[in-house]
Amino acid sequence: MGAFFTASLCGIALGLVFWRLGLPGGPVVGTMIGTAAYQLFTPVKAITPNGMDLLVQLAAGILIGLSFNRELLHIAQQALPWAVGAALALIGLGAGLAWILDRYTGIGLVTALFGLAPGGVTGMGVLAQAEGGKPALVGVFHTVRILLTYLLVPLLGRLLRQ
Repeated sequence: MGAFFTASLCGIALGLVFWRLGLPGGPVVGTMIGTAAYQLFTPVKAITPNGMDLLVQLAAGILIGLSFNRELLHIAQQALPWAVGAALALIGLGAGLAWILDRYTGIGLVTALFGLAPGGVTGMGVLAQAEGGKPALVGVFHTVRILLTYLLVPLLGRLLRQ
């Protein structure tokens, strides 16, 4: 349990530094990098306590749920067909890229498909395992995607806003 707290403190410290520097997605990206650095460079590996993933998911659900309002639902209703089309396009693109990735690296089509699919790292890892893929490798793909998305999308948003 001590390693978990130490890893968490490393993550929180870097998350706060990134936040203070105003980096896009700073708290999340910094925390991920700080915690990952602990895991990679120390001999004692931290283990997530039972129930922590549930607690984080519940907190995220509360945070997102509190942002809902009637105006948002009206806008979402108009955008829903576009969201469905975009999701299907991304899944199709991911399937094509998964086939290419498997062909050239041999990581397995199921692993590549779940690694490139839009979705959350935990959900895709569980689904990949259920379908015979490699959940840890799927997790690597999604972690890279999340880090890049949290860094690049806010930058793109700032550029487009100007």
